[in-house]
Amino acid sequence: MILLKAIDKSNWEECIQLKSSSNQKGFIASNLYSIAEAQFLEGFNTKAIYCGEIMIGFTMFGLDPDDGNYWIYRFMIDERFQGRGYGHQAMQLVISEIRNANDRTSIVMLGYKPDNEHAKKLYAKTGFKEEGMAPWGEMLAKYTFS
Repeated sequence: MILLKAIDKSNWEECIQLKSSSNQKGFIASNLYSIAEAQFLEGFNTKAIYCGEIMIGFTMFGLDPDDGNYWIYRFMIDERFQGRGYGHQAMQLVISEIRNANDRTSIVMLGYKPDNEHAKKLYAKTGFKEEGMAPWGEMLAKYTFS
């Protein structure tokens, strides 16, 4: 069973030990950096992704003050747990959590490196539609609540 739990003093050290696979290095900031960054982003959530009692991934999302939309800034599954469908299940949980937020918007945005084929497939499978390249070099994708 996949579930999300807040990053807190009991699990942050375990979270920073999670790693992407070697062919995905450079596609995403470290979990340590992301947890630190979230301390300065009002309204952003950092969550550990669990399969039962085992931490398998990390996500960070929230309401972006620049455009007023929800953004998923980070999403990763540890290399030991990739290829099992956990990413798709966890992304659906993130979307569900945003859908149920009191301040939710009609869309969710994210960005990823254009050569990150794993991310592209996962996000497309989850319902994100590519919107084009951002000025900072990432492919932008949008999920629209129906």
